[in-house]
Amino acid sequence: LLGAGIGLLSGLVGIGGGIFLAPILNHMRWDKSIKIAALASFFILVNSVSGIGGLLSNGTFEIPWIEASALIVAVLIGGQLGIRMSLSKLTGKNIKLITAVLVLLVGIRVLLVNGLQINF
Repeated sequence: LLGAGIGLLSGLVGIGGGIFLAPILNHMRWDKSIKIAALASFFILVNSVSGIGGLLSNGTFEIPWIEASALIVAVLIGGQLGIRMSLSKLTGKNIKLITAVLVLLVGIRVLLVNGLQINF
């Protein structure tokens, strides 16, 4: 039921379900924050591979190389900074708080851009 709800919500707002999965599991106190983050990352990977598979099967898979290269660099830098901060300075409670703030900001942006048609 939880997966179906996340899938429905993801489809309605047009973003991946991983953004909803981690906060829900944190709220349910499913396990340690680090394990929840790992599970959400795997969930996002599987969804991404599935999406690429769908694009490949339709023959509509294209890679904008300039944007993709910039994104890869940003992910590598952000990942390194994030893991170093979480191992040295952040507690589980702080990680939950940061995750909640990020979900709130993404939700507001989705509402403004998709719901109210305000582009910035």
